[in-house]
Amino acid sequence: MKRTFLRSGLGPEGIYLIVALLLVVGVVLTEYVVGMAKQRAAQIRSMEATALLASMRAQLETEVNSVLYLSRGLLSFVSAYPESTSDRWYELSKEIVREAPLVRNIGLAPDNVMRFVYPLKGNEAAIGLDYRQNKNQWPAVEEAIISGRMKMAGPLKLVQGGLGVIAREPIYFRRDGEKHYWGLASIVIDYDALMLKAGIAESTSGFDISIRGRDGTGETGEVFFGDQAVFVNPVAKMNMVFPGGNWVIAATPVNGASASVVWMRLTAWLLLAALSGVIILIYRLYRLAYWQSLTDTLTGEANRRCLMNRTEHLAQLYPRTGIGFALLFIDLNHFKSVNDTFGHQIGDLLLIAAAKRLRENCRASDTLARNGGDEFILLQPGVGREDVHKLAAKIEELMVVPFEIDGQVLNISASVGYAVFPEDSSECEAVISLADSRMYTRKRNKKALERAEKEANEPLVRV
Repeated sequence: MKRTFLRSGLGPEGIYLIVALLLVVGVVLTEYVVGMAKQRAAQIRSMEATALLASMRAQLETEVNSVLYLSRGLLSFVSAYPESTSDRWYELSKEIVREAPLVRNIGLAPDNVMRFVYPLKGNEAAIGLDYRQNKNQWPAVEEAIISGRMKMAGPLKLVQGGLGVIAREPIYFRRDGEKHYWGLASIVIDYDALMLKAGIAESTSGFDISIRGRDGTGETGEVFFGDQAVFVNPVAKMNMVFPGGNWVIAATPVNGASASVVWMRLTAWLLLAALSGVIILIYRLYRLAYWQSLTDTLTGEANRRCLMNRTEHLAQLYPRTGIGFALLFIDLNHFKSVNDTFGHQIGDLLLIAAAKRLRENCRASDTLARNGGDEFILLQPGVGREDVHKLAAKIEELMVVPFEIDGQVLNISASVGYAVFPEDSSECEAVISLADSRMYTRKRNKKALERAEKEANEPLVRV
């Protein structure tokens, strides 16, 4: 069939078929690459957005909580001394504002009527405010009174102008053993200054930022900062928790995903139009797959297939180079007991550590491969019988040194069997089989020796 095809020449139908096949393959590869790149880009953007939101959240929570912590002293004082006057309130409020510049003003409303505001200048309009008559603020105040806990409100427009986040907390005092309601304390935080201090902007570092949860209502609350569309499909979202409420902050990339997808597809189609680009891409994918097929995924060392390839290659070169090689089969003793005692995760970590220890004591020209389970094979070009015998002894000594894995001290040993090409055999399979057989012989001998030592150390029992 091949000869007939070549003799008949390549007609238009053949060209169209090849082009169609290339287009199909190109489309599949394009969508695959675009999908992978899109997924990777989304992961990166998600990590960036998460880091950005975490920083904003930490700053915002720190600022708000520090203000509320400082205000706790004033509330405790009023609760302890309900008959105190505004002169004492003034001194405590002055200290709070001095320590917390974000505090716009502090208000005290005995019986829900604002009687004290610090600083008074610029806030005169708030004096005399009866919360019960203010339909915008009374629901939040009433909820705080009923719950007996602090309630966050806002951001909202203040009577004295501007925007503020208000933390309202009912104040109670005890008299004759009974709890009585004194009134309400309001700590007003400058909303704009708070956002600036926390580094929060509607668009920053390539992301659109939005916050929802007006009046501390969290996920179900109204969006009060940024565009509500950000919450449709955010790449990152976090809760910000405050005493008396919480907000939810979200981020999405400034540039929509569609623009990047179009750009990636255009790039892929340009690469597809150039046949060389397609060939390079296929070659790189092939090389990656080939590399993976020759590597042990757990230890990162070569696998048996890779080692066999290199062994055959060295054997084929021997008639020209005169350089032989040694094969060492290394079996880890007592590995099964480690798996049974500590689990397969510790066992895997032990294999990785053992491979690392072996690699550190090998030459750059050597090939260390995992043969499966707890067995390794070491290929050493240009090594004779005398040298390999010393190396086998050295490896067994290395493996006796305890391993420290995840806080556990593990004791294992190794049994090493070896064979030399061409001294033991000029056939690769025979060398491999001989090394494997000697390793198992060595393993049986060591077990027998260990049993003998154990029996010798056991105390005699008198009958």
